[in-house]
Parts: sequence; structure tokens; C-alpha cells
Amino acid sequence: MAPDPGTAAEGPGPLSRRQRAAVLVAAAAVAVGLLVHTGATFLYLAPHNAATDSLGTGLNSYMAPEFVQSWQLFAPEITRTMTAVGARTELRMADGTTRIGNWQDLTAQDLAELRGNPLPSRIRQQLTTAWAALLTSHDAEQRPVGPRGLDSEQYLKRLALSRLPATPKSARLERIQFRSTDTTVPPPPWKRGGATPAPVVRTYPWWPVGADDFAEGRTS
Repeated sequence: MAPDPGTAAEGPGPLSRRQRAAVLVAAAAVAVGLLVHTGATFLYLAPHNAATDSLGTGLNSYMAPEFVQSWQLFAPEITRTMTAVGARTELRMADGTTRIGNWQDLTAQDLAELRGNPLPSRIRQQLTTAWAALLTSHDAEQRPVGPRGLDSEQYLKRLALSRLPATPKSARLERIQFRSTDTTVPPPPWKRGGATPAPVVRTYPWWPVGADDFAEGRTS
């Protein structure tokens, strides 16, 4: 028996003018945001030109470190060196003396998690991004260039401290130091060439560690 049209449930009525306007504004904001992000990503990856030169500082600040890319559009950069990032800490003991810990290979930790994992976590790729941001935001004397340089330092410190062994309760973590080891990727067997250069090791200055440098939920 067919339902009585008079008793059928009524569907939602048409949107009011104010609701339609709100939907249109929200859709326009999303569209504009998507266009801006897509355009910024394209310019960031494109070869250098007048547009990228004029937007250089603002473009880099928007893309790094969250959206930074490690290759160039139309001309991917083939990896020729492997960089291993290590860190160690300086502790202030209860008796007032200091103790410097052993170097911890942060890159090796990431590679151990990535190798053989068909669905690797992007968390284990953050170190490469953080290190690239640091190198592009510091001068030849390893001094930060502007606010982006300071942000890159804190980003790297937070990342490293979340992976280093916990500080003993009787000690206080005061400083952290980083070291990079650049190893040239050897050429394939069929390609003749000179000897592979020896690894290049660079040790960076000690940085003080404060409460803001620890990831949320961890204080030492």
C-alpha cells in the first residue's frame, strides 16, 4: 500500500540566503587556499626565474619546514652523497660536574625503521627535512639567518631530543651538539672514474637546551 503523501516525512528545506552565502564563502576560501598552495609548490620546485627570485624569501618561509621538497621540477637532483646526522648531549650532574654523552647516529635509527617497511612513517623522514632546513638557514659560520634560522634550530633540537636516551633524574640536560658525515655514493661498477673521496665529517657548535626545546609531554 502506497504511503499517504500527506503523512510522508518532509526532507530538509532549501538553504536560506545567509546559509548559501556562507557555503559559497567557505568554498571560495578553500579554492583560494588550494590555488595558493599549488602555486607556491610549483614555484618552489621550478627552475630559477624572475618570479622565484622576487618571491624567494617569502616563498621559502612558507614552504619550509612543513612543505619543503628535496627535488627540482623537471630536473630531479640525483643523490650523490649520503648524510648521516649524529647528536650528543652535555649533562650537568648532581655534584655540579658535566658529562658529555656518546654520539648517537640519528640517521641510522631512521634507516633501521625504513628498510624493509612497505608502509614507512613520514615521521622517520623528518630528520632529512630538518637538516636541509638548517643548512639553508645558516651562514658559513653556522650562525642562524633571521627567524627561520632560529626556528630550524629548535625544530632540529626537538626532533633529536625526542630520539635520544632519556636524561637521568639526577642530571640536567644543558646542551646538545650535532655532527654530520657526508659520504659520496660510489659510481656503478660499469662506470670508470677516480677513487671515491673519503667521508667529510663536520662538527657543529654546542646549542643550549631549554624547556621549549623538548617535545610535548617530555621534559628531559
